[in-house]
Amino acid sequence: MKRKIFISRKPTDCEAIQSFLPADVEVIAQSLIETTSISFDRNIPKTDWIFFSSSNAVRHFFEQHPNISTQKIGAIGEATAKAIESYHSVDFVGDAIDITDSAYRFAEVIGSDQVLFPGAAESMRHIQSALPKEQVVDLPVYMTREKNIEVPKCDVYVFSSPSNVRSFFGNAATHAQLTCIAFGEATRAELIKNHVTDIKIPASLEPHSIAHTIIQQLGG
Repeated sequence: MKRKIFISRKPTDCEAIQSFLPADVEVIAQSLIETTSISFDRNIPKTDWIFFSSSNAVRHFFEQHPNISTQKIGAIGEATAKAIESYHSVDFVGDAIDITDSAYRFAEVIGSDQVLFPGAAESMRHIQSALPKEQVVDLPVYMTREKNIEVPKCDVYVFSSPSNVRSFFGNAATHAQLTCIAFGEATRAELIKNHVTDIKIPASLEPHSIAHTIIQQLGG
C-alpha cells in the first residue's frame, strides 16, 4: 500500500523531491494559493540594493520590466537566487530556513545602504524588521489569494509557506494529529497556531534534504 504525502507546491516544483523518495511514496502536489501582479512604476526607487524573499516576488517584479541600474541583488535563499539568475546576477544569498540569521547577515553586508523590497502586499517583512526604517523601501508587486481546495488525507503534509497553511486550514475538514514539515520558522509558527505539534523543518530547501525529512516523518 502506497504512503501518501502532500506538498503545497506545483507538481513541476516537486519532481526533484520525488526522485529522492522511495517508490512506495505517492506525492500529491498542489499549491493552495495563487498570485496576481500589482502594477508599479517601472522607474523604481534608486536604492543601493533590491532584496527578494520569494520566487513569486522575483517573477512578478521582473515580468514588469523595471529599470534597474547599478543596484545589487539579494535573495532569501537558494531557490529564490535561482529564480533571479534568469534575469540578473545575485550578490547575496541567505538561508531561507533560518530567516533571522539571514536578516542579520544581510544587515551586516549592506551597512547603511538603502534596500528596495519587492514582495507581497501582505508580506510578513521578516528581513525589513532587522533594518532601520530609513533603509527600507517596500514595493508591493503581487497579492496572494487562497484557493478553495480540499486536500485528501495523507501520511505527511509538507507546507512551503504560511499562506499555504492558512489556505489548508480554511478549507474542508481538518485531519487530526497531522504529521507535518514546514519550510522555515514562519511556516512552523502558522502550523502551531492551528494546533499542529508534530512538525519538522528540513536542514535546507534542497530536494534531497526535503526528501530526507519526509522519509524521517514517514518513520524511516
